[in-house]
Amino acid sequence: MPRKLVICIDGTGNEIGDRETNVLKLYKCLAQTETQRIHYVMGVGTYDGPQFFGRARQLVKGVFGLAFGLGLEDDVLKAYSHICREYREDDDIILAGFSRGAYAVRVLAGFIHNFGLVRPEVLHLIAPVFRAYRAVTEQTGRVDNNRLFQSLREYERVLRPEPAPIRALLLFDTVSSILRFTRPLRNLWKYQSPAELGTHASVNSNVSVRIVLHALALDERRSLFRAQAWEPAENDRDGDTPLYFGNNFRNPSSRRRQIVRQRWFPGFHSDIGGSPPEDRSGIGKITLLWMLDALEAAEREAHAEDTAEGKPPPPDATPGLALRRNARRYYIEGEPSDRRTPGGLPYAAPDPLAPLHDSIFPGGASPASAWALLEVLPKSLKRRAPGPPAWYRRGLIWYLPLQEPRPVPAGHEIDDSLRTRVLKDPYYRPPNLPPS
Repeated sequence: MPRKLVICIDGTGNEIGDRETNVLKLYKCLAQTETQRIHYVMGVGTYDGPQFFGRARQLVKGVFGLAFGLGLEDDVLKAYSHICREYREDDDIILAGFSRGAYAVRVLAGFIHNFGLVRPEVLHLIAPVFRAYRAVTEQTGRVDNNRLFQSLREYERVLRPEPAPIRALLLFDTVSSILRFTRPLRNLWKYQSPAELGTHASVNSNVSVRIVLHALALDERRSLFRAQAWEPAENDRDGDTPLYFGNNFRNPSSRRRQIVRQRWFPGFHSDIGGSPPEDRSGIGKITLLWMLDALEAAEREAHAEDTAEGKPPPPDATPGLALRRNARRYYIEGEPSDRRTPGGLPYAAPDPLAPLHDSIFPGGASPASAWALLEVLPKSLKRRAPGPPAWYRRGLIWYLPLQEPRPVPAGHEIDDSLRTRVLKDPYYRPPNLPPS
């Protein structure tokens, strides 16, 4: 019987305790059964001490992780190895991640799309294959696909991987800023900077992924935490419907609609990822509930389309994820209200008016305030989202980020919690909220 393999990869420095992310909360709520296998990969840079300098060291690791991809290979290959050991034909692979962990699951899906899954007995040979994949950026991948992927094709002849579709990506505020210094002169001419802002192949679009669900933070303003939206590269004839094929071969008989929903919520990066203290994580509970419900609805859509195309439904076509008994009610919906975490905090209920947690100025002396220094570093205008920046940010070839709001792309959804907060909180007026 087909199973669901659920892989959860957390963000940098996230911990087990009273500040758990939505990825860890999801993992703890999931049922481990014969038809659903679950696996959790802890984020890089996790620190278990309370000291100020320990937190500062964690912040430094986070910056290096974002800037140079520190630890990305370990995260991805741990998850990849687990899938290779567990996967059976027709299993559904579901990947969930927050922050840089969301980017990691997109890289994992891109690697599976471009290379496939290998037999467990050859996993000791997979690291150089992954490095060959990492050498190809999204930008260069469009120039000469055959030449740049030649090394992957050579590894295929030895390791004989098998293609595998990705059922769903569950993404909480994807961020990544991978700097590469491979072509400094070209970059100076093109971007007025020696560094190239790289993105791995098939992480912004991937026809092997059937369902993409992405929760995004409207209020996040850090320049190193620009939202990395999903951007389908292949659409149907109408130009608006992204396509799914299930592998890199694009067989017309397997062509389906890729179900993509990207939704904006009130709050900063940590709010959307659910990592504030448990009793202050009401926004994160909204995003987690949306993710669970949206996955169930998307799987119903996928089953309906498959059936209409003549493909019989799988033996166990139950949509969504199986949760432990009462897990949703107790730990996500916060009912009854007298339940407590092991640390003594009450479980938060979904609340559009819950406290927000500023990423740069959370209040008091904090290592997080060091992010403010990066907001006065000039950035190339060519690397900015479309449209001119405000006059006080703009230079001739550079601009100053200065906590610039994130743009909301056309076609993205606005969650009802945003409208509710604007209606009920007279001080909440995000400048980037599109008009209703």
